[in-house]
Amino acid sequence: MNEKEKELDLNLLLVFEAVYSTGNISRAADMLDRSQPAVSNALSRLRDHLDDPLFVRSGKGVAPTPRARALIGSVREALGTIRKGISPETSFDPKTTRRHFSLILADPMEPLIMPPLIRLVQDGQISFELQPPQVMNIEEALIDGKSDMAVFLFPANLSALHCEPLCPVDLVMLARKDHPRVQGSITEQNMVEEGHIILSLSPGKLANSEKISIWKRGNRRNVCYINKLSSVASLVAGTDLIGLVPRLYANYLAQVLDVQILDLPTPITDQQFFMIWNKSNDNDSAHIWLRQQIRTLITQL
Repeated sequence: MNEKEKELDLNLLLVFEAVYSTGNISRAADMLDRSQPAVSNALSRLRDHLDDPLFVRSGKGVAPTPRARALIGSVREALGTIRKGISPETSFDPKTTRRHFSLILADPMEPLIMPPLIRLVQDGQISFELQPPQVMNIEEALIDGKSDMAVFLFPANLSALHCEPLCPVDLVMLARKDHPRVQGSITEQNMVEEGHIILSLSPGKLANSEKISIWKRGNRRNVCYINKLSSVASLVAGTDLIGLVPRLYANYLAQVLDVQILDLPTPITDQQFFMIWNKSNDNDSAHIWLRQQIRTLITQL
C-alpha cells in the first residue's frame, strides 16, 4: 500500500458518492446529516488526494468531471460491499430509515404517484427529488446513479437496467366541458377540423426512443406544440383546443378542471408506461419497497 492509499479516508468516498448522487453540496450535506462546510472540506481533501476538481459548478449545483464519472462505479461497488458486510441484517423501515430517492416521472404520472407516496412517509425520514425528464438522458441518469427510478413511456434498452411494464397508456381526447363543437363524443371529422395540442419529445431521452408516432397520426390541424404533457391541462381548459392524454391522467384532470374525457374514434392502445431502474438496486430493501409502493398505487387508480 502506497502513502496515498494509507491517507485515503473512507468518509471522503461517502461524501463523493453523496455529491455525485445529488449534484448539490447542500443536499449532499442533508443526506449525510453533516454541515455544508464539513462536506466542502471533505470534498476539498479528496480533490487534493486525486489531483482532480471532481465537480465543477453547473447552474445551482455541480456537475461531475470525466474523472468523477470514471470513478463513481467503482466507488459505489466498494461502498456497497462494505455496507452489506457490516450490516447484513439491516432492513428498510419507511418510518425510521433515512433515505433520499431521486425520481424521473413522466408528467402525467407525477400527480398520480407523488401525493399518495408522500403521504405514506410524511412522518418518517424519507425524502424525494423529482428530476425533469425533458432535459435529461434517462438511461444515463439511472446508470450513473443520479436517479433511482424512472416511470416513463419508453422501455430502456440497456442490459444494466431493469424495465418493467407498469400500465397501458390508453389515450383519450381531452376538451373543455363547454366546447362549442365537441360534446360527449368526438368524431373523425372533429379530429380533422379541431385545433390540436401536440406533444413533441426529442429523441435521446432514452437511447432507443424516437418521437412518439401516436401523437402525429392522421391529417390534423396542429396549433400548439408542447414538450411536457402537463401543459395540455391549462391549454384545453382555457381554449377550444383538444389534446391527447393518458386516461389515468385525464381522470385526474377531470376532478380539478372543467374538462371532458372523450374516447377516440379509433382507439390507440400501443403504448405503455414502464418502471425503469438500475439492476444494482434489485436487492436493495429500500428500493424494493419503493417499487412495490408504485405498483400498488398504480393498481389502485
